[in-house]
Amino acid sequence: MMRQHKSKYIYLLVALVSFVATSCFDDPGLETTWNGSEIEFNAANLPNGYTENFEKEDGNDTQTDMGMIQVNLVGAPATSDLTIEVAVDPSSTAIQSVHYNLPSNTVTIPAGEVSGTLMVEVLIGNIGLDETPDLVLKITDASGAKISANYGELTYKMRMVCASKLEGTYSVFWETLIYGDSNGGANQTLNNYSFGNTIDISKIGTGVYQLSDMTFGLYPNGYNDTAPKGRISDNCNVITGDASNADQYSDPFTINGVSDPDSKTIRIVWSNTYGDGGTVVLTKE
Repeated sequence: MMRQHKSKYIYLLVALVSFVATSCFDDPGLETTWNGSEIEFNAANLPNGYTENFEKEDGNDTQTDMGMIQVNLVGAPATSDLTIEVAVDPSSTAIQSVHYNLPSNTVTIPAGEVSGTLMVEVLIGNIGLDETPDLVLKITDASGAKISANYGELTYKMRMVCASKLEGTYSVFWETLIYGDSNGGANQTLNNYSFGNTIDISKIGTGVYQLSDMTFGLYPNGYNDTAPKGRISDNCNVITGDASNADQYSDPFTINGVSDPDSKTIRIVWSNTYGDGGTVVLTKE
């Protein structure tokens, strides 16, 4: 069976930018030329702050981990070490010695370098899965360099997720397999079906995984087409597809499911706007 798609013409516009800023970010409020250097938090341009997820081990009340927050020097590297001082803002909801510890409130950017790292000890064992501690940090001194007006403050969000171990190779069984009709409906439906294939799930972040084939065998086996990769997240055994998941035809995918660590299975319901989809049960080999 051949998968027919409406013709899609994609125009790619490549813009050549004549000015490349030394900073990692475009800053509308920052002058494009200045004498001297600026100090900024690397992730301060993120609209909702910097979120870092930590896998929480069940029953481990003393579990800790280290968060790393990058501080940038925007400008030419210095000829001597720069010491950057950071303070905790009172608006923080994270509590010292309860949610976190700061081994030091200074960051050193070595001579000849353009970045340094602030270490944050995250007290994972003290933080519940439903807690949302936010640590608001401000650069207060930059060894004579200018502190960025826009990126001198950062909200560091410490979030707990259940420990997840989904990586591996899985056999695929279809409870329901749907071939689409190109308009979002079903052209053909099969029940209790198998292509006899497997897919690989690779871990790429805390609770985040890449699927080697987010059609679970339908494209390569049903349409003789290329298998599109996709991403899923596992939050306490609830599986959610990444909002950016799309195939080579720019067709968006919706993926939802649940995992069962005891039986080493994942049950997923998925669909795309072409009409393909179904319910698959993945069993870890």
